[in-house]
Amino acid sequence: MSGRFLAFGEVLFDVFPSYTRLGGAPLNVTCHASRLGLDARLVSALGDDSLGKQALAQMKALDLDTTCVAVLAGRPTGRADITLVGKDADYTFNTDCAWDFIPVPQELPESVDCFYFGSLCQRSDVSRTNLRKTVESVSCPFVFYDVNVRKDCLNDDILSWSLSRADTLKVNEEELPLILSMTGCENAQDLMKHYSLSMILLTEGSKGASIMCEDGSVVSRKAGKCAVADTVGAGDSLSAGFITSWLQTHDPVKALNTGLILADYVVSHKGAIPDYDDDLRRKLEQEGMRTEA
Repeated sequence: MSGRFLAFGEVLFDVFPSYTRLGGAPLNVTCHASRLGLDARLVSALGDDSLGKQALAQMKALDLDTTCVAVLAGRPTGRADITLVGKDADYTFNTDCAWDFIPVPQELPESVDCFYFGSLCQRSDVSRTNLRKTVESVSCPFVFYDVNVRKDCLNDDILSWSLSRADTLKVNEEELPLILSMTGCENAQDLMKHYSLSMILLTEGSKGASIMCEDGSVVSRKAGKCAVADTVGAGDSLSAGFITSWLQTHDPVKALNTGLILADYVVSHKGAIPDYDDDLRRKLEQEGMRTEA
């Protein structure tokens, strides 16, 4: 294994009009990180219900470590009912569900190489408090904050703490103006300086992505040309590829390239966590990555 990865956050089912699929950004990122060779673990919670049992079975089928996933009696498993309006998706999350009450695991590693978290799980007092306890309990040189804005799940306190604790911020082109407005920062470089961020990973959908570094340099890469089958989880796969490559190389350009290779592959397949094929493995190996078979 090339590094230790710990994520904290929601596991939920995305409920589309015609099908249901296991998801949640922390789950997707953790799964890809594991496939890319990291010793990856997720801190989360499920309900002791049929959806929770399905989730555990699917996580184990994906070879994910579930030792830090609590099963909570009396709490429903998380779900997001999704209404599609053209190409846009509107999410309605159930409340007081299991991931609103994520406990601090009894057995945490003393140190990890990367700690990943987002905003959504911080909507509740319990999970927000336990996220902060967890991140302060684990020694970690690289904290990755995926802002992942969802309605009614971000406020000034959540954003301020998250940015102050993070080393790297991942944000998309629609979220960045909101973040700048909420923080009073004029631009991304001002935001980096104010919160002592090392990097900002800016995703721009079909246009590609950019990495902004604390020395003021900006590297941009276009997305590959591919037939889009499903955009769900594209940003999560980009995060996982970026994180894993960064831990191996500490080269932001290689990390950005790796993230985009994986994101291009994911959008050209159904589902956020499609099986990897030999062509993808070859492309990743050219960037110095080793994947789990």
